[in-house]
Amino acid sequence: MSPIGRFVLFLTLFAAWRLRSTLFAEAPPAPGVDSASAIGNASCVALAREAGVRAEGGSGRNFVISPLSIHAALAMVAAGARGDTLRELLGFLGSSSLDALHRTAATELVGRLNGIAQTSFASGVWVDRRWALRPEFTGTIASWYNATAESVDFVSGAEQARQRVNAFVADATNKQILEVLPPGSVNSSTAVVLANALYFKGAWTQPFDVSTAPFHIPGGTTVHVPSMTTSESQHIAVYPGFRALKLPYKNGVQQHAEFYMLILLPDRDTVSLADLYDKAVSTPEFFKTHTPTGKVPVGRFMVPKFNFTSEFEASSDMRKHGVTRAFESGGFSGMVTGGDKGLAITTVHHKATVEVDEVGTVAAAATAVVMGFGSAGPRAPQDLVDFVADRPFLFAVVEEGTDAVLFLGHVANPLAH
Repeated sequence: MSPIGRFVLFLTLFAAWRLRSTLFAEAPPAPGVDSASAIGNASCVALAREAGVRAEGGSGRNFVISPLSIHAALAMVAAGARGDTLRELLGFLGSSSLDALHRTAATELVGRLNGIAQTSFASGVWVDRRWALRPEFTGTIASWYNATAESVDFVSGAEQARQRVNAFVADATNKQILEVLPPGSVNSSTAVVLANALYFKGAWTQPFDVSTAPFHIPGGTTVHVPSMTTSESQHIAVYPGFRALKLPYKNGVQQHAEFYMLILLPDRDTVSLADLYDKAVSTPEFFKTHTPTGKVPVGRFMVPKFNFTSEFEASSDMRKHGVTRAFESGGFSGMVTGGDKGLAITTVHHKATVEVDEVGTVAAAATAVVMGFGSAGPRAPQDLVDFVADRPFLFAVVEEGTDAVLFLGHVANPLAH
């Protein structure tokens, strides 16, 4: 049988400790949180690297992904896996057991997102009425991921089921993502769809001024784009080959979460976007150790406004990182009653959107897994430090306390949507 599926990805993991002298110093795990979560985050960032480098490819394409959304979606899938399939998924997610996986910093943050002013998170499972989810599986995903479960008819009502999933995601993302599953993505061979949706809206601690500035896109073309400017001191650090900018968001006193955007700007002709992606996956602590902790006076300052949506299919990249059995027959007897009977992931698609302007950021992402049957330290800054993002750069939205990366991507052309 040849099932078709879509797995759309919506939010992502990123982090940094603000009280350290370097960007990503190791943060102590919260009570009950698995300290190995950084490894799992690194795997999802590695997935982002594969797709990001492929999207950029010197063509000027923008890209955004949510490592946090991917992590949460695959963690739900892992909750229904057994045997070698489970071992591969746990290896990819960087946890030694399901219990450790459910107690990672990423999972801990997912459980708090609906109580934080800037964020919301929702997850669900839709199972064909021919099958029933195991009570222990539904209990686990409800407890750790606040997931709801619903019985649908993929045989005679596939289009209606697809629309139900899309409506769920649209509602959870404040209409930022209207269609996670495109037409034809589910059919009579579909057995289960697992999806999550993440929404983020944050305002800068201080709004920026706006002026038009040049931006050099790949291929030698220069465009003029609306850009954020300021003369106020900023969190900037200079490293060999690139410089980093931390832009904090306003955070409520009682919300127990703090978010910021990190921008990594490569030096001209010395470091590429691909090089920065490689640095990001070379160690789980790269972002943390390269997040500026102190403000410095700025000279020239320019960060372009941008607004775009991107999506990609992740199954081939997951296979590159060791996940193969989940795409083959079997291994999900912990998810449905009567044995897995060849149940497998068919495809993995991700979709995310981000808008950054002088006021703040609005971002959303969705991940849908369709399953069926078949197969170095910074240099000392000068008195005034420039940060002129007039060329392609990386960005990430991070929660400081958990080091969770909500969104990660790059801007190659601020005018492209």
